[in-house]
Amino acid sequence: MPNDNGFTIEGVVLKKYIGKGEKVVTIPNDVTTIGGSAFAFCRSLTAIEIPNSVTKIGAWAFNFCRSLTEIKIPNSVTEIEGGAFYGCSSLKNITIPKGVTTIEKETFYDCSSLKNITIPNSVTTIGDWAFNGCNSLKNIVIPNSVTTIGNWAFSDCSSLKNIVIPNSVTEIGKNAFYKCSSLTEIEIPKSVTTIGAWAFDSCSSLTEIEIPKSVKKIEYMAFVNCIKLTNITILNGVTEIGENAFFDCRSLTAITIPDSVTTIGKNIFEGCSNLKNVTAPARFKKTLLKELGNKVTFN
Repeated sequence: MPNDNGFTIEGVVLKKYIGKGEKVVTIPNDVTTIGGSAFAFCRSLTAIEIPNSVTKIGAWAFNFCRSLTEIKIPNSVTEIEGGAFYGCSSLKNITIPKGVTTIEKETFYDCSSLKNITIPNSVTTIGDWAFNGCNSLKNIVIPNSVTTIGNWAFSDCSSLKNIVIPNSVTEIGKNAFYKCSSLTEIEIPKSVTTIGAWAFDSCSSLTEIEIPKSVKKIEYMAFVNCIKLTNITILNGVTEIGENAFFDCRSLTAITIPDSVTTIGKNIFEGCSNLKNVTAPARFKKTLLKELGNKVTFN
């Protein structure tokens, strides 16, 4: 039922905020769950105080609270559902509590003013689209508890210059760093086994990359449109390079395909207009001669 503070509360669940345009809101101390879409489209809300009684923030809870600039999530919170802060375009800083294990899909989607975020060691998964469109985010440290970076996780983070991926990560999802156009370098740890399709698509400032031997497959178009990429090192251990993997890497002049590679897709170097020298196993002679002609040296 609605109360005098502008909330609809059922038991310990805050179902809906029904206030009249307040800028600062304090959630009552007996609430344990902020329900789905509870504050959605509260466009005047600039700050909110969450008590230590709260353990769960529901899906889309603060969806499109476009004036929200600050929020402190207490350590009592162990679950933040998908899309909780979707479209909070004025939110600048956030610290995820130590009990949270998953950053769910679209949690911070289009938080375009977000500059700082602290991810605790309890987090194991960064979900799909988790930070998509956070184009003010310049640096981020992923803790060594994380094993999976989901599809589109950091896509369109156009100001992201530095990111540290720990040795715990085994999978970099599809489009994970799509259009991270300010990213100049990234170290792929030796724990990673799969680089997803379009993973680094349009990382137009990336100049070099080393693919460790732990990676078994470089998926379809993984490095497409990396137009400043001049140095790609593929270590012996990689077994498959997907179709169009290095499409339009126009600054690439030389590359060596290690002997461990057993399968290459079609047109892996299409659009690599400055590629002059490719060293590759003889079993790929027919395929690469058709694509590259006299640019190929066989070992």
